Amino acid sequence: MSDLQTVLCVEGDDTTRLLLCEELQFAGYRVLEADNGRSALSLIRGERPELVISDIALAHMDGLALLEAVRADADIADTPFILLTAQADSRQQLRSRELAAQHLLSKPVDLDRLLTAVATCIRHPRQTVAAPLAGGWLNRQQLQARLQAGQRGGKPERVALLKLDSYLALSMRLRPQELQQLQQALYTRLQPLAEHGQVYSWSDGCWALIELPHLSEGDFDQLQQRYSIALGSISLNYTTSVLRLQIDWAQADLYRLDGATLLEASALHLNFASAGNPRRLLQLQAADYPALQAARYAEHNLAEVIRNGELELLFQPRVAVASGRIVGAEALLRWPGATVGALSPGFFVPVAERMGLAAELDRWVISRMLAAARQLVTRQPDFVLSFNLSGQSLDADVPAYLYQLLQQQPDLAANIEIEVTETSMATLNAGVEQAIARLREMGTRLAVDDFGVGYASLSYLKRLRAGVIKIDRSFVTDIARRGIDAQIVQGLVGLAQALGCSVVAEGVETAEQADCVRELGCQYAQGYHFYRPMLLDELLQGLVGP
Repeated sequence: MSDLQTVLCVEGDDTTRLLLCEELQFAGYRVLEADNGRSALSLIRGERPELVISDIALAHMDGLALLEAVRADADIADTPFILLTAQADSRQQLRSRELAAQHLLSKPVDLDRLLTAVATCIRHPRQTVAAPLAGGWLNRQQLQARLQAGQRGGKPERVALLKLDSYLALSMRLRPQELQQLQQALYTRLQPLAEHGQVYSWSDGCWALIELPHLSEGDFDQLQQRYSIALGSISLNYTTSVLRLQIDWAQADLYRLDGATLLEASALHLNFASAGNPRRLLQLQAADYPALQAARYAEHNLAEVIRNGELELLFQPRVAVASGRIVGAEALLRWPGATVGALSPGFFVPVAERMGLAAELDRWVISRMLAAARQLVTRQPDFVLSFNLSGQSLDADVPAYLYQLLQQQPDLAANIEIEVTETSMATLNAGVEQAIARLREMGTRLAVDDFGVGYASLSYLKRLRAGVIKIDRSFVTDIARRGIDAQIVQGLVGLAQALGCSVVAEGVETAEQADCVRELGCQYAQGYHFYRPMLLDELLQGLVGP
């Protein structure tokens, strides 16, 4: 293997830059860093890196201007560039192509995809890997035959899948013999855990084994370490992620997946769950398989469903606790026509985030939510309609999209409430905060969802001037026992009142819970005790007219 290649990482956000630099260093690159375009240009001229990774939104000189300056300098004009953007609009795409950027990747960055792009830019194209050593890996057809035999016998068994983190990027950087050396090291670690010492190659970078009886989670701890292997002149670091699944063939009708399909879905789950979050150890039980099948269905069909408008909005009313009057509602997304049954957002929103579809999904929701809001406000002028924004969408100009639509109908702004989770508040950048501030100036309210279970500090609540705090349902479930949950809710209500925020209790399902949240000072609530989610026409019928 050749000496370390140098990559320059240009990113204005300190946290993001640290993450990118750590991943690049861990993948075996020498990394330089800069937080603005001018400093980056100086480093490119002085250090001559093999590759530049640059965000487009930079201080002093943005990423496109930096690339233009590099292309205009004959000495460094051929430097490969990967551009990162949270917008990816047509202007940026066109300009990046004009300036011959090698890649334009969306933020938040998929680290596996980034490392693969890095490898294609500064190293030879991917080569065909030589076959494993004789007596090494068995193939997936042999594993399928083994699983079919186990299914006929009806004996429960455990299967483990192992993924080499960032395999694609590594396979493009390593020569075939080096990659084979790395695979052999993995084989040596897996063989003692496997039935009859047999390890199966499932797909590129993913291997499987039937576990020996009586293995525990502790037996897999060794696979969660960071490993180092000498390849040529350097020492390469690598990690692995593992998924263990219990297969009870007597319950196969519960999850309707044969062995091959089950492993395929599990491998996809492992790949997504460990992307950008390596060294995972995941456990799947029989009860998890219906959700696995639903997620697999969503992965194959969600993009087309969004394009065809096959989703629907339901509305869960928010009531004034003292009077029971409907004062607003939360817009909830549903996928009613899925062939595996109606899917709630818990199944397909994580899929949308993994596939980079979250912003497109939120734009779909916003356009239809505003149309619904117009009808609701006509019926009840003080009605407030809220909706959730994912952390990924906050960084993808979705607040700016809402602002643009509300500029066309500003009288609706005061009737709209944006819900962000407490955890996502801690990751907001200056641009997103400015977009939220513009919406707030129009009259739109900000609500902190699932309050009490995340990581936001009081400084975020103060700076963003949230107007509503929604207490997470986990604190409401046992509130009638008047124990610690009731004390926590009482404290959160006091905090909200001190900040000038109104309080909504979520997940109120019984009369006793409703009485408790009222006594503790919650002005508003939502949950099945009051109303279940309903279609727009049903909600309109239940409103009090002007």
